[in-house]
Amino acid sequence: MTPSTLPPQGVRRALIVGSGISGLAAALTLHRAGWQPLIIERAPRRRTGGYFVRFNGAGYSAAERLGLLDSLPDRRDPEGRMFEADSSGRLTPGLAMPQQLNGTPMRMLLRSDLERALYEAVQDLVEIRYDTGPAAVTQDRDKVTVTLTDGSVESADLLIGADGIHSTVRSLAFGPEDLYRKDFDHVVAACVMDAPLPGIRDGDSVIATAPGRSAWINSYRDHPPVAFLLYRTPWPAAEIRKQPATALRQAFAGFGGKVVPAMLDAMDRSESVLFDQVSQIHLNRWSQGRVVLLGDSAWCMTLHSGQGSGTGIAGAELLTRLLAEEDSLSAALGSWEQRLRPLVTRHQKEALRMRHFFMPANRFGYHARRGLIRAISTPVGAKLAQAIRT
Repeated sequence: MTPSTLPPQGVRRALIVGSGISGLAAALTLHRAGWQPLIIERAPRRRTGGYFVRFNGAGYSAAERLGLLDSLPDRRDPEGRMFEADSSGRLTPGLAMPQQLNGTPMRMLLRSDLERALYEAVQDLVEIRYDTGPAAVTQDRDKVTVTLTDGSVESADLLIGADGIHSTVRSLAFGPEDLYRKDFDHVVAACVMDAPLPGIRDGDSVIATAPGRSAWINSYRDHPPVAFLLYRTPWPAAEIRKQPATALRQAFAGFGGKVVPAMLDAMDRSESVLFDQVSQIHLNRWSQGRVVLLGDSAWCMTLHSGQGSGTGIAGAELLTRLLAEEDSLSAALGSWEQRLRPLVTRHQKEALRMRHFFMPANRFGYHARRGLIRAISTPVGAKLAQAIRT
């Protein structure tokens, strides 16, 4: 057996590190193709949090082929309104989300909606082993072997690192994170709120922006609002070592009228707050022998472009199809990367443009953004924007 071959169908084993969207999607598609997946997750139990997702494009199409769409809600309230808030909290009409984008319908939902649908599809089919992770990875002619932090050892035909932007699999097989991480000078925080915002009706969403600061609150049907804060800092790596409450109150002091202070109070009370620097991952190759990276482990595109969850699902589905079609593992992984990389590259480049919409860098960008929103809010501008998107 050469290093790139796979055993016959029915006895192929995959070890998947990470039980997020990409890992669950890989487990589902591989199981349906006859593989025997095992998911390894370092968290002690299933995670359920996460912020909002604009679900469309390649991920939407892959979810449709996998039969998942009926399990995915559209959290938008049909009567919901979008507002822009200035630094003092004064509200003006904002830019509504389109119904279609990137060639498919668009649904607004939560990462937890996607994870729940995928988890329910695999929970009775695939073993998920919690509270452990990879400590060492070795390969030989026939298999990849992973020593886990609980002392156990697992061997498989393929190891999939789907363990996020701070991937342990990537560090073990490809080298330290610093070699591949490209940092923005941005820090992001997000949490699910435990109470509505003052003066904001259920179903409405608000965006407050200023040079170097941005606050978003999204309301949904059948779910509490989600708060999302973004700010610039010259030293993001040092910033995220602070306590989130301290750093956020310093960054957003005197900003957003009553809206932003209420968001900060909710983050103080929340048991789970995302607080991290904004970064992309850039690798020349996503696979090494029998190890392949998937999702944010391979290409984290950032919240500015979106599409991270969708591309994780699309990437998992495409990988499984090519593993079945190609004659060897190396050919399958090569074809997979060749077909997927242009999509990933496009979204990574889009993030460089969209970061100025999420959070203007200076006063010129702030006024340019407000002018763009006013223009698109007119009937003619809305039609032009829709034509550009599709």
